This record gives sequence, structure tokens and C-alpha cells, in this order.
Amino acid sequence: MVQPMNQFCCGCSVIFGAKIIIAVNLLQNIFYIATTTSNIILKIPTFGFSTSLVEQTFNAALCLLGLPFIAAAIWGVMYRLETNMRLYLLYLTVSCGVNLAYIIHAFALQDVCSSIPAVLLEHGSAFACGFMRIVALAGSVLVIGLQLYCLFTIWSLCEDFKAGSSGMGLPGLLKMGRESQSTWKYAAPHHGEGLFDGPLPAAYGAFSSPGIGGAGGSSAETSTTRCQRTRVEAELCRVR
Repeated sequence: MVQPMNQFCCGCSVIFGAKIIIAVNLLQNIFYIATTTSNIILKIPTFGFSTSLVEQTFNAALCLLGLPFIAAAIWGVMYRLETNMRLYLLYLTVSCGVNLAYIIHAFALQDVCSSIPAVLLEHGSAFACGFMRIVALAGSVLVIGLQLYCLFTIWSLCEDFKAGSSGMGLPGLLKMGRESQSTWKYAAPHHGEGLFDGPLPAAYGAFSSPGIGGAGGSSAETSTTRCQRTRVEAELCRVR
């Protein structure tokens, strides 16, 4: 069985990698929507102007369809929601499938040697054609590998959320730990001088029992403090 990754790019966290993937995907969708709008509606030639009208419209529609999924993914990363990330994983799989279909179509029905730069033709047509095919094949393998890595990263994050890491996370635990520590300090007794020169509890916000003969009593924890400590311990155990 395939095991989920625990690091992104050999050092970064998986959730950081997911944020990078979502941000790049959002920028890519906005770019294609803007260029298609400029080419078709505004009649201003930009990137991909020579592409067919059907292909440009299909790409823009796919990018528009992906915006709600990207918004759900952003919400899912912020609040660690597995369902949102599963939806985004589905959209990303469909998008990668469309890109793979484009690559297969380019190799099957188009000849890369038909558009060789003049600089390469100076070294011979056979060399130029072979060089163009090698570059096209290497670029396609690189793009496919990058897409599969992005899919694996999002899938790993979904499995991480499914395994129980959908809680507050380490930053939330540290914050709650600091709040609980400050609450315990606030509830602790502050000893002062009593009537018989003995320490007497002078706690505010905690239940205290006075001592006998100047001996100070012990301060009991409030119910709020106990609940906070129990919650922190439970979250720490779940993270481990």
C-alpha cells in the first residue's frame, strides 16, 4: 500500500506544499481566464491567440469551474477539513487528466518538426528535428511528473486529515498551552502575612481554604482550568 508523504520537497511540511499548489493553481486559472477574455471578448491578442476558439473556450470554462474547488481547498487548508480537500483532489485529478490528453494529442496528431526555429535549421534538418523531439519528450515527462507529485501531495494531506490531524495543530496547542499556563499562574495563591505571622492564601479566581493557626491552605483548581488541561493533553496525545 502506498504510504502518504510526510515532507514536501525534502524539508517542507505537507500543508505548506498544499498551500503552494493551491496558490499556483489559482494564479494559473486566473491567467487563462484573463487571456481568453482578452482574445475572444475584447479582441486583444494575447497569449494563446492562435489557438482554436473551441480550445480556448474549453480551457476558460475548466478554469472557471475550478475556482469554487480552489476556494473550498483554501478553506479546507485553513481549518483542516478533509471533505474540502477531497473535492479539490477530484478537480485536480480531472485537470491533470485533461493536460495529459493534450500532451497525447500533441504527440499523436502533430509533428514537432514542422515548427523548427531557424537557428536550429542552420545545423541541419535531421539534427534540428531530433533535438526538437527530445526537448518535447523531456518537457512532457517533466510536466506529467510534476502533476503526479502535486496529486500525491494533496492526497497525502487528505490522508493526514483523515488520520486525525484535523485538530488545532501544533501552533494551536502551543497557544492553548500558554493560555493554560497563564490561567494556572492567575489561579495560584499569593501568600501574604497573616494575623499570626503565618502565610495565608490570598487567591483571586480560585477556591482556597484558610489554614489553622496561621498555616496556609492549598488552592484547588477551578473547573475551567481542569477542562483546559484535559483538552491540551488530549490534543498532544492525538498528535503523537
